[in-house]
Amino acid sequence: MKRIVTLAALLSSTCISGFCQQKEPEYEAYKTEYATDSTGKSVPVENPEYYRIRAKDGSSWGFKKKTGEFAIPLGKYKFMNTIDNRGMILAHKKGGKKGYIDITEKVLIPFVYDEIGVFSKCQAKDLAPVIIDKKQGFINRKGEVIIPLEYDAQSRVAYFYEPGVAILTKNGRAGAIGPENNIIVPFEYDEVKRSDNRDCLIARKGDSWIIFSTEGKQLSDYSNHTIVEAPFGSLPADSKGLPMLIAENGYEKIRNRLQSNIEYMNGSRRVKDSLKMLAKLKYAYIDSTARAIVPFGVYDYAEPFGLGRKAIVVKDGKYGLIDEYGKTVLPNSYDYLERPMKYSHFADIYVATRGNEITLFDKDANVFPIKGITSYSNIDGLLIAADTQNKTGVINYQGKQTIPFLYDTLYSCKYGGFIAKKDALYGYISPKNEIIHSFDYRYIYRLKAGMAYINSEGKVGLYDHKNRLIIPFEYDMIYDSYYGQKGKDRYIVQKEGKVGTVDSDNEVVIPILYDGLSGWVEYGPKGHFVKKDGKYGLISPEGKTIVPIEYDYVGLPVKGVIVVRKAGKYGAISWNNRVILPCIYDKLIDDISFWSFDFGEKHEDKLVALKDGIWSYFDPTGKLIRTNVPKEEIQKYYQYIFDWGEPSNESPDFNMIQAGGLVWEDMQ
Repeated sequence: MKRIVTLAALLSSTCISGFCQQKEPEYEAYKTEYATDSTGKSVPVENPEYYRIRAKDGSSWGFKKKTGEFAIPLGKYKFMNTIDNRGMILAHKKGGKKGYIDITEKVLIPFVYDEIGVFSKCQAKDLAPVIIDKKQGFINRKGEVIIPLEYDAQSRVAYFYEPGVAILTKNGRAGAIGPENNIIVPFEYDEVKRSDNRDCLIARKGDSWIIFSTEGKQLSDYSNHTIVEAPFGSLPADSKGLPMLIAENGYEKIRNRLQSNIEYMNGSRRVKDSLKMLAKLKYAYIDSTARAIVPFGVYDYAEPFGLGRKAIVVKDGKYGLIDEYGKTVLPNSYDYLERPMKYSHFADIYVATRGNEITLFDKDANVFPIKGITSYSNIDGLLIAADTQNKTGVINYQGKQTIPFLYDTLYSCKYGGFIAKKDALYGYISPKNEIIHSFDYRYIYRLKAGMAYINSEGKVGLYDHKNRLIIPFEYDMIYDSYYGQKGKDRYIVQKEGKVGTVDSDNEVVIPILYDGLSGWVEYGPKGHFVKKDGKYGLISPEGKTIVPIEYDYVGLPVKGVIVVRKAGKYGAISWNNRVILPCIYDKLIDDISFWSFDFGEKHEDKLVALKDGIWSYFDPTGKLIRTNVPKEEIQKYYQYIFDWGEPSNESPDFNMIQAGGLVWEDMQ
């Protein structure tokens, strides 16, 4: 008993002594922040004394000292920016208002604003944008309103940029002001924006473009022309002073039309007859004073300036390269010239095609010493190139050959390596051309969480992205399922003519006994369409029946409504298998929500049904809205759907994987 009392006393004393402390909340530390340098590049900056912390649930931010103590604890502020060069911290209170404090939580600018931005220096003034009641103005570091809150609030606060210009809207019209609230561009335009070279402003009213200097002087009016902007990510780090490309009106309309008529050739987005169509227009390059650097009529087609402060131009169907002064860098003698790109990331090279010869150039138009390239594909930010012997290798966006011309086929893998084919067999290699899996496989293909290998016996196994065998070689095929559960991926597997699902531990989840199984159920809860003995149904990710496997057709769920067909007649059911309309109708269409068969009229969710020659409308619960609907009305709104024929779960919309329907030869 004495021992127990002593232990209790010890526990009590430790609590009193401070050892029984509340657990510190979980957070993420931002000991390194990032800032933009003079070239526009994001560079790491280490905090000297304090660093930001963020609660792991994202609910609040704070600061800690380098020594480990809390400077500003979590729980008070919904968001906190970094400490700026004047010791001020932009903060959002949990109540929603925003202001500025210092590291001691002294309020420097009151929390009265709906939105507030960081201070930007313009013409010797530090000004921060603020918004109250959907009106924007600017304050100084003392919190004094310098520019009244009289401008329209936009989706994001608008800032001043050097040399002292803020592009704003007022009463729905666009314009620009200086730091003294002086008008630079009158507020009478549909749109105002900076030029790519940042040396002037471009104002649009309808189809007319007017160029203003940053001091507010109108330089020119190109009412019959379009300012062609460079694609995002294609401009050099320092684009200041680059000429602007202008084209006759009609350019954007043609370009938009061409986007639906794209063919892929040599890795570029080559557009059929694009040059022929775009060459009907006139192009010129002008500087920020609207002076012509290259006048109209010199080139048949031109692109905005980019890598190395150079631009691709076309004359008489041949491509070349000019510098910012209009001087020829590469003559117009190439069949094609491009700067490859992956999403918004452009390569640091130019690729030129002439006959069967492909040449790589750097930003200064110097030739890279890679010879014998005859074709290439732009894949995942790399050039998969082939040589005169039809062997493939890899060239990166910096013009370095990382894998020599050795392989019959190369496929880039999102995990960093390459699926390679050599002597009719497949293997897996690293970006450095190291063999990870030897060339012993009949085929290798990618799945969302790894790669599936087909061995010499025709069995399939799955390696994850860490090169661990997670599903052994015991299946006839493995397919992706587009969801996971509890941190584990799911896969559709085929074995002995049947399909089911397993998880990433190879545990069977849905028994392997179905004739067909879909990868997902679009527009509804996670699940699968299934096929068994020629009938269809729906099952959950855990194999629970949602819709019994008794229908000839089970449609895509729309707001919980599913059209079904049984014995040649249509009906509708809910997700819990409640009958909305019995299977007695000759035709049935779900005209619900996003299908939008309303053609601009006010939409009414409904089911459109035909029985005994009579058309009727029902609401999604099965309640009759209207009957004896004229056939002309049905034809006007729905005929094109009937033209598709009878719906089937075997259509591509359902991604129905059939047991035995896909073999490895089909995947080559």
